[in-house]
Amino acid sequence: MLNGNDLYQHIRNNLNSSFDEIEKKAICKAILFDLANFKMPWALETSITTILIERVNDAILRINNGEPTQYVCGLAPFRHHLFCVNRNVLIPRPETEELVSLVLENLPKLPPGKGLDIGTGSCAIAVAISIEGYREMDALDKSEEALLVAKKNIKKFGAAVKLIRADILENSLDQNYSFIVSNPPYIPFGEQKEISWNVLHFEPEMALFVPDHNPLLFYERITNLATAFLNPGGALFFECHYKFTEQVSDLLLAHKFSDVQIKKDLSGKQRMVFGFYNL
Repeated sequence: MLNGNDLYQHIRNNLNSSFDEIEKKAICKAILFDLANFKMPWALETSITTILIERVNDAILRINNGEPTQYVCGLAPFRHHLFCVNRNVLIPRPETEELVSLVLENLPKLPPGKGLDIGTGSCAIAVAISIEGYREMDALDKSEEALLVAKKNIKKFGAAVKLIRADILENSLDQNYSFIVSNPPYIPFGEQKEISWNVLHFEPEMALFVPDHNPLLFYERITNLATAFLNPGGALFFECHYKFTEQVSDLLLAHKFSDVQIKKDLSGKQRMVFGFYNL
């Protein structure tokens, strides 16, 4: 192989037929950008070493075996930033980018002070709000392995984010916040058959699923905490399962939140719920 174009074709030709041409192009670009650290035009990249080819072939094998490209390359795009990821954290989704947009749109209405991201995982939500909204953030997760990934992302972006290791179902908070945002586990275990194979086999189960008999488990706990730890005029922002947004909205209303709204994602599904707390 003489240059990056040759390597591009090598990757494309060795990806299996389960990927269409658009997917193959995206995978090729991810490997060349994120794993090989190449820049376009590929033809100008001529450092095609034996070690690099071995790394690329290993990546192709893993991707052909179903592992998400983001985990293989160690990076995932989120709001025009590239976040470090591995199998200890969820891959950030476009729907969650919309949750961040919702928070940023409402920041001017909120009291000054820190925000809190509960169930932070890779810390994509907290870091994005911090660097785009110029707010200090706390980011909470119970997984020590996830917090190691979060720490990398905080350092990478120089974000004003403090990490907290705690189980939100067992632990309380120790300070008040201007707002709380969360994309908690919300998929009932009974829906596993509807989840794609690579998500089930590679993404962390505890960040995805909740008991069938209590799908609002995290929403109820976080809402209860919010009534005690939000500053007057503060807000609570949730990403939700589209089947449960009405129930989450009712939950906020029952806890005396005002101006409670349900927002749809770009695919038209009800996805986000937020409201303000003035008591």
